[in-house]
Amino acid sequence: MWSKTSYLIGCDNELAKLHTSHPEACDKVGGVIIMHIDDLRKFALLWLHKTEEVRADRAHYARNITGDIYESGWISEMYGYSFGAAELKLRHTTNREIMIYPGYVPEPGIKYRVFHYGLEFKVGNWSFDKADWREVDMVTRCWAKFPEPPDPSTLDHNDEENLQRDFLSIECVKTLNEALRLHHEKMNCHKDGSISELKEERVISRKLGNFSENFDSKENLKSRNYSEEIVSAKTDGTGIPSSFRVWVLFLCGFSVFGFLIIVFLVHSGHKRKGMKMKHHRTRRRNL
Repeated sequence: MWSKTSYLIGCDNELAKLHTSHPEACDKVGGVIIMHIDDLRKFALLWLHKTEEVRADRAHYARNITGDIYESGWISEMYGYSFGAAELKLRHTTNREIMIYPGYVPEPGIKYRVFHYGLEFKVGNWSFDKADWREVDMVTRCWAKFPEPPDPSTLDHNDEENLQRDFLSIECVKTLNEALRLHHEKMNCHKDGSISELKEERVISRKLGNFSENFDSKENLKSRNYSEEIVSAKTDGTGIPSSFRVWVLFLCGFSVFGFLIIVFLVHSGHKRKGMKMKHHRTRRRNL
């Protein structure tokens, strides 16, 4: 099951003819994927191959060919899927009730599960475009958030369709800001914008790309210290680990036991041999 994406105009033009042998089977789908995991395993490599193929085709990056407003291969993975599926002549069930773009007018009575905030959307004079925030640190900078959208009470309530559209747009950004707030609380951000010393060290480590390395070294040190504590706890006054002493005693006992068995078997063998000789002599005398 997929969401319909009408802007994949490459399914209807030369792009599809270049990248699939079955352009007539190209479906304009994407955004949300609902696929059985076994089917995905079989299809994944073809999807990747077609994505790389489309992304490398810079000669056809133009918006009038791809529908990509950035003209930079921005939606290559979507075409990669559609062209790969066309190669296998896969058909799709599309569902308009799963995903919506903020800025689109929602269908009445539908509770959308996914907001795909891919492009700029507006509410009055306010607007939001995630591309404008690529170089801004919203994660590790305490209390960073996106510009607040207008208050819903200030909207024009005379046009119901536009009102519902704007409600969804406002909900999208408010949800993002709430998620950032919760994240910064977990970072132990203070009201003045600073963070606790421990958290600050972790943030700096992430920025330097050494967080995992530092974490691993600390964990290894803890593990080594813990192992040393266990060993020292299991030693007696001689400095020899008790587990080692147990093994030595066990081996000694086993050796003694084995020696006794061998002596017993040898003695039993001699005894049986003597009895046979005695029996043989008795028979000869009787004869």
